Amino acid sequence: MKQTLNSHPEEEPNREIAALMESERPHLLRYACYRLGNTDDAEDAVQDIFLQLHTKRQDAGGQPLADLRSYLYRSLSNFCTDRLRRRQVREFVPIEQVSHICEEQVENFEREFRLISTLLAGIPEEQAEVIRLRIHGNNSFSDIAAILDIPVTTAKSRFQYGIEKIQKRNQILKYKTLKPEHHEM
Repeated sequence: MKQTLNSHPEEEPNREIAALMESERPHLLRYACYRLGNTDDAEDAVQDIFLQLHTKRQDAGGQPLADLRSYLYRSLSNFCTDRLRRRQVREFVPIEQVSHICEEQVENFEREFRLISTLLAGIPEEQAEVIRLRIHGNNSFSDIAAILDIPVTTAKSRFQYGIEKIQKRNQILKYKTLKPEHHEM
């Protein structure tokens, strides 16, 4: 006898998790890569988050979470923050080298990661996190608001102010590197 998809309602949460994993995995991996700095750690982080979600669902008796996608990103954000805290040593490029990095063509992820980390290190973490979620997580401002539990207008303003600070800082660095030195004769 052939079983239909609806014959086992207890499997529905697992299907929902599998579908979400299929659709969001590339975005979650990219986001985690730019938070953690390498693909191996990002793969581990995303796998751990999906495992936590599955375990949480089983512990809750299969009860659905209000917003599964937001839960995933918030969990991944927290996971990455914890992982970075445990590393205790963060590699940042000195501010004087940022303009040099900007001029080079980005050849690989490590260079790009260093550049982005340096730029984001110069702004408040709450703004940096919104920028990461928007650009690397491919999230809308509504999604970001749900993930961070903030109003949509706050998500938009954090993004805007963060980008403006990065642009202003980059302009200052360009000006300093292009400004001719005055030599007295």
